[in-house]
Amino acid sequence: MTIKLIYIGRDKKNIYTEVEKTFINRIKHYNTFKVIDLNPPSYPKSLSVDEIRKKEAKLILPYLEKSTINILLDEIGKTYTSVQFSEFLNSKMNQSKDINFIIGGAYGFSSETRSKAHGLVALSKMTMPHHLARIVLLEQLYRAFTILKNEKYHNS
Repeated sequence: MTIKLIYIGRDKKNIYTEVEKTFINRIKHYNTFKVIDLNPPSYPKSLSVDEIRKKEAKLILPYLEKSTINILLDEIGKTYTSVQFSEFLNSKMNQSKDINFIIGGAYGFSSETRSKAHGLVALSKMTMPHHLARIVLLEQLYRAFTILKNEKYHNS
């Protein structure tokens, strides 16, 4: 079973690269983990938000196979405490399927992408840059594994 972080974004000025690498390496001690960076093309300013979402869906949809559990990171998703998130992750892992956590573009997800989702998770009610959202997700994945293994990292 593999966990994947799939995201739309451009990483030209990512000041969080080292932190991301640190958490990715920590997660890999517990589970197979992959990152898929989908670099969107430049869009003409005349495109509507819906058209941008549809174009980005064409990048994301090939990764959303029927045999995977697809979790969209979305501001309207369910919020969890760290312990609840570890329980959520564990319940998904018990299904013995690959798990995709997907971060969409600046305008969110198309209705077609949403229709392929098996859940929506909100990292916060606040808006944050995609780089920071990735760090928060990666840290929470690592924390979830340490909680599930009863290791010292999370303080209850």
